[in-house]
Amino acid sequence: MKTNNPLHIQLPDDWDDRTVHTFMGPDDSGVQHLLTLVVDPEVVDDNVSDYARQRIDTLMDSLQGAEILKAEERTLPGGNCIYECVYKWVPSKDKPIFQKVVYLIAGGTGYTFSANFSKKTIKTIGVEVERMIDSFRPAGMLEEDE
Repeated sequence: MKTNNPLHIQLPDDWDDRTVHTFMGPDDSGVQHLLTLVVDPEVVDDNVSDYARQRIDTLMDSLQGAEILKAEERTLPGGNCIYECVYKWVPSKDKPIFQKVVYLIAGGTGYTFSANFSKKTIKTIGVEVERMIDSFRPAGMLEEDE
């Protein structure tokens, strides 16, 4: 199992960390799989459902014809409370894209994971992606940080 080495950088007070991580997966069924993680350090409300719904509304307004297939709050096996949204989108006459977006709030920071799948790979590679998200531990929540 691979792990990534976190970066540490000191930023001046007037700079914000808007980190986006991209994890490259396999090319399968005509989809180059990636998992992206966007870090939002300015979460005002700790309610993951409210945080997610606001972002989902914005996303759906920008994607004409997107159809939400699933949207629910749940707890991953590792204990993280998340809000998961799965939607289907057909950009022009291409194959449909199934996107899973997972929202998590920890320590006042919001984390948004997103991954694209084909109809087939959401059931196969989607399981791997969920395990990766479940393995996520923000800095300060790692066992060695305690």
